[in-house]
Amino acid sequence: MRKFLIASILIFSLILSAVAAFADVEDESSTTFLPGQGNIPIQATAAIVIETTTGRVLFGHNEHERRYPASMTKMITALVVLDHFGPDEVMVIGPEIHDMPTNYATNIHVEGESMTVRMLLKALMIRSGNETGRTLALNVIRRAENDPDISYEEAKPLFSALLNERAYELGATNSNFDNPYGLHSAEHFTTAYDLALIARAYMEVPLLAEIAAMHSFEGDGLEGRYIPDALIREYSWINPNQTLPEANFGHPYMTGIKTGFTTPAGDCLAGAAYFNGLSLITIVFDSESPGRWLDTRRLMDYGFTNYAFREVVGAGEFVENVRIINPRRGEWDILAVHAYDSFTTLLSHYEYTNLTRVITYNLMLTPPVRMYEEGYEDEYYYEDEYFIDDGLTRLQAPIEENQDMGRLAFYVGDELLFETRLVAASTVLERSFDSDMDYMISNVMGNIFSLRGLPYWLAIGGTLIGFIGMGWALSLRRRLKEHDRWHKPKPRRASNKNSY
Repeated sequence: MRKFLIASILIFSLILSAVAAFADVEDESSTTFLPGQGNIPIQATAAIVIETTTGRVLFGHNEHERRYPASMTKMITALVVLDHFGPDEVMVIGPEIHDMPTNYATNIHVEGESMTVRMLLKALMIRSGNETGRTLALNVIRRAENDPDISYEEAKPLFSALLNERAYELGATNSNFDNPYGLHSAEHFTTAYDLALIARAYMEVPLLAEIAAMHSFEGDGLEGRYIPDALIREYSWINPNQTLPEANFGHPYMTGIKTGFTTPAGDCLAGAAYFNGLSLITIVFDSESPGRWLDTRRLMDYGFTNYAFREVVGAGEFVENVRIINPRRGEWDILAVHAYDSFTTLLSHYEYTNLTRVITYNLMLTPPVRMYEEGYEDEYYYEDEYFIDDGLTRLQAPIEENQDMGRLAFYVGDELLFETRLVAASTVLERSFDSDMDYMISNVMGNIFSLRGLPYWLAIGGTLIGFIGMGWALSLRRRLKEHDRWHKPKPRRASNKNSY
């Protein structure tokens, strides 16, 4: 019996271990990572980090699974409002603020008060006013439909249609919004990825980005303006976003954006931060406080620590040298090759250190052959007598300055990152018989009247003096012979006069 009990416990433990391992695998498979980067310890059920300039996803965890956005909905509400109203226009709060669903009333407005659109947006985003969302939505539809008597209940589906149309334009195609402020509904959902796109568009509007970064606000509904008989109230709000600088969980580079909470959605946060040329957006779903603050900080730190904009190559930047095997005599046989375009992009440190550069030339290589090869009287060939295996690519002249010589490509793994032209830094002319003759003539003419030509002049002078001396000596010898011949006494002949 005891052995059976022990065996049962062991089997049960193995089953639990297998289930836990399977759960870990499932969780890991839903998280987006790049090679060379580690995990991020977050408790959110879904999260994402994107870079706003490129829209690139730096980290994702269940980023395409549907979630309830709660008050983060108000980001897209603000965008739609500014599509139809200017910030200085004035709205009057109406009866639409009444009859709010249980636990959604914020009780910050009174019927009949006047407020600028800018102030209403501050109430929407800083104070997270749900009745504010109703007022803004109603006035947008009344203007769009040109019907000042339309009710909120009639306006609500029309405004939801505008929200969904705007979301679709931003690429948030896996979302559906059916109210302006985040009232929980099975038909009101989005994803971390979609909401990041919306947050990105939100932060591109200077007024909305300014509001998102406010710690608090104090002022009246008309921002100091006077309108006769208008009901004006004073407001004082504190931003509940605890990741803003100097807040309890403040991050030094945070610039917004919006908190959210409903029981089904859990504690949520859309965050934005900027540092060292890098602008990041984070979305955190269902991370019980202080989890949403801590998760957002970790996601921001991950992005700023691992990513940066880097210049991969600059326009006109030296790439490498190539060897020209048939340049004209007297010209340098090494040619510098430059990149035609520049390219700067967002890369992780791992990607940057593991970039692969591929160079392809489109010029023909010339095999070495002998000069003046027998049987080729009318053609000129060159023997590559001084071949050195220096690792340089060997190309054939003629090549003109800025000539397209090939392609320079950069890869991250197997993915092409960027490609540009390779161009010649200078002109290299082709060697020929005529060019060789010109070189020799110019070399002689260039040296003969310089100090370098002095040895040649001395040699020529010595040779001339030698020839002159030899001629003079021969001439002198000839004259001496002639002199001796004419001045030498002539021998007398024997006389036969007295002979008998």
